[in-house]
Amino acid sequence: MIRQPTEDDLKERKEIWRCIHWWMDKFGLTTEKLASRARCSRDLIERGISGEPVPIRHALRNFVEAFGLRSASRAKFYEETEDILTDEEYIELLTAPLTKNPRQGKLGD
Repeated sequence: MIRQPTEDDLKERKEIWRCIHWWMDKFGLTTEKLASRARCSRDLIERGISGEPVPIRHALRNFVEAFGLRSASRAKFYEETEDILTDEEYIELLTAPLTKNPRQGKLGD
C-alpha cells in the first residue's frame, strides 16, 4: 500500500527543490546539465524547481554528488562516509545554505 504524502512531506519536497534550484543558479547549471550529472530526467527537475512537490528522496544522493557537496571532513570514521549517509543528512547538505541562521557568524565577528 502506497502512503499518501502529508502536508509536511509536500513542504519538505518543495523546500528541497527550492534549494536545488539555488545550487543550480550558484553553479550556473542548466536543467540538461544537472539532469546528466544527477542521472535523472530533465522533466523531473523542471517540475520540481517550478514548485511542484515532486518526490525527491530517491535521488538525494545523486543531487548531492552532482553539486559536489560531499565533504570528507564530515566523516569522523570510515563508516561515516557519504555512501551511507541518511536521507536527513543528504537533505541537510542540500538545504544548508538556505536554512542557516543568517545572523550566525564566526566566533570573532
